[in-house]
Amino acid sequence: MKPNITFLMSSAGTAYGGSETYILNVAKNLSDDFNVGLILGKGKFTNDFNSLADENIIKYLSVPFISRNSKFSALLRKTKLHEKINDFDIEAITIMASTRKINKFISDSDILEVQYPTESLIFPFLQKNIKKIVHFHGPWLPPLYAHSKNIVNKYADAFITCSKWSKKLLEQTHNIENIKVIYNGVDANFFKPGNSEDFTLQQDYNHDLPRIGTVGRLSSAKGTDLLFKVASELEGIAEFFAVGPYEENFIKNNLKKATSNFHFLGPLPNNALPPFYKFIDCFVLPSFEETFPVTVLEAMSCGKPVIASNVGGIPEAIDDGYNGILCETGNYVLLKELILKVINEENLRINISKAARQKVLEKFTIQKTSEELVQFYKNL
Repeated sequence: MKPNITFLMSSAGTAYGGSETYILNVAKNLSDDFNVGLILGKGKFTNDFNSLADENIIKYLSVPFISRNSKFSALLRKTKLHEKINDFDIEAITIMASTRKINKFISDSDILEVQYPTESLIFPFLQKNIKKIVHFHGPWLPPLYAHSKNIVNKYADAFITCSKWSKKLLEQTHNIENIKVIYNGVDANFFKPGNSEDFTLQQDYNHDLPRIGTVGRLSSAKGTDLLFKVASELEGIAEFFAVGPYEENFIKNNLKKATSNFHFLGPLPNNALPPFYKFIDCFVLPSFEETFPVTVLEAMSCGKPVIASNVGGIPEAIDDGYNGILCETGNYVLLKELILKVINEENLRINISKAARQKVLEKFTIQKTSEELVQFYKNL
């Protein structure tokens, strides 16, 4: 008889992001070993969540909550209160209003794992016989959790994070111990090399120029404004394509910096990402902060050369100059030089692409991630 595991992630069905992608993939891949449940907030569901729900391999509970994309959250971001309680905290707190329903939903669960630290505030109100896990997708603690962790963590049975770098910071800076590192993984049979014929665009662009792509939230933290600057200096030399949701204020303040060779494609569902990676010639992620980004693994798995900031856990995936290229954070001059180097040196592109794909196959498949999780959960 299979054990029961439930994941709690308020934004799992209503937002596109690395953490959301991770939990949907894990929920799907654990279904052979566990009866999997998912607790999430109500709203307009993403195509990725709808695809998983349609497969009927997991059960889920959808409860009311205040989304980070709501008007309330937008107003909150404009106040000083946002320093004490952010919009991700709001999501976590408001989902706790349904604690009675959640307790009923997990009545037969052996394990509950939350994907956002503030969601662990629900632990004291849950049944005592269920094992409780906090999964840190980064070492940056949200305000509410930071103030209450000494109390809440007493109810936690285990902690997980996705990079050695993140574990070290959590231990040294926040005194959180016994953290298990389990790397994010991707489906290498889904994200694989191939041609770009399946990807079409409405935007007008120069088909003869090399294509530089990025995937992720478009913001200063992700270095999108650096890409604006690089693109402006490479107009007529390369075309740039950005996939992902964007922060409204960021776009308003920076849209004028985007030149005609910079194209916003908005968020794409998971099934549209492999064609996008195949469409581009080089993937770039010039972030100022990252833990262990899934997008880097996806691009590597598709056999694309990756240029990414030498920050966070990224060096744990990229061996500089062998299966990818690391760039000094914030150095747009170097970023431009590296992009030119990749698009101008065919042998470099070929060698890095092959090594990148091989690294993913060896260390970062979703199957490997799932196997490590299964063993961890069963030991727990």
